Amino acid sequence: MKILILHVEAGYGHRKAAEAIADELRLRKIPGLEVTVLDALEKTNGFFRRAYPEIYFRLVLWVPWLWGFFYSLTNRLLGYRLIRSIRSFWNKVQSGSLREYIKQGQFDAILSTHFFPAEVCATAKSEGQISSTVITVVTDIIPHATWRNFGTDYYWVIAEESMNALAKQGVPRRRIYVGGFPVASRFEEELSTVKLRDEFGLKARRLTILFTSGSFGIGPTEATMNLFEDLSEKIQVIVVCGNNQTLFETLKKRTFSFPVASFAFVNNMHEMMSAADLVIAKPGGATTFESIAKGLLMIIVGAIPGQESGNAEWLLARKAAFQVKNPPEIKNLILKILADRKILDSARQSIKNLSQPHATRKLADFILTDKKEDYLK
Repeated sequence: MKILILHVEAGYGHRKAAEAIADELRLRKIPGLEVTVLDALEKTNGFFRRAYPEIYFRLVLWVPWLWGFFYSLTNRLLGYRLIRSIRSFWNKVQSGSLREYIKQGQFDAILSTHFFPAEVCATAKSEGQISSTVITVVTDIIPHATWRNFGTDYYWVIAEESMNALAKQGVPRRRIYVGGFPVASRFEEELSTVKLRDEFGLKARRLTILFTSGSFGIGPTEATMNLFEDLSEKIQVIVVCGNNQTLFETLKKRTFSFPVASFAFVNNMHEMMSAADLVIAKPGGATTFESIAKGLLMIIVGAIPGQESGNAEWLLARKAAFQVKNPPEIKNLILKILADRKILDSARQSIKNLSQPHATRKLADFILTDKKEDYLK
């Protein structure tokens, strides 16, 4: 059996979801099973490959309101109809090599964790160019209209709200399975918090705050840490800087009144989360559900309008996160938690209620079974 998993390097979550699915499938050690993970942009021309993530990054960093405006506009029926044909034509022009690759590959199943390859594969299926089972793994809680494509066989979604949104857009419920976000199995492992803190050079019994800026390195990290200087005996901080090399180098040179462990990119985020009491982060799909898997309270900052604001609203409605606007609000919330640990305990119980154990394992079972309809009943 040949399985292709497509993602796009436009943020942290799409690739992480693809890798988690691939790892779970490979763990099965099934004879004859071939699993390929590919950034779909690698099969497009050089300009498109560079411009696609760069334009997205610049929009959300410099003019997030503009991104939010277009996100909202194109998620409405009329707005979506206006841009659908133009977008589909443009994607078709740019994806010639990708379409040829999936056609020649003769894959039994193709999964997409990003809407660009999801559309390319669905179009190829609807036009009879491929016979593969086409599965879209939606990585946002509330799917944008661009996730919906004629030709998709099945949709794997995070929550009931995800199913309802797709159904409202016209997707038959018999094609949608609510199974959860596919996080790597290591996020479900029980690890020693005290041991990990010691390995990171931190104290065993302090409120431990994890800052994660996402793959783009966005966030008010240093400004917030400056406000923590008078909390020297009460807190400690882990910082994952992502692409923000300037922040990483600055933190390495500075001395704070509290313990700080700073990193650039990491491959052990599950250990960082296991060592922490709470995480200050943007609510991307992967970060959100990795945090939930570790039972970690999220303080939401800098949510991108659209997909991330939808994730934030979902978490806030379930009392599983707090949202703040700026560093002073972050500090005020930390002071409240230090004064009353019941705030943290209550949030952890709400987070536990959202846990989606073995979501990736269930998705792997779904991919491999010949009786997918049994899952969809």
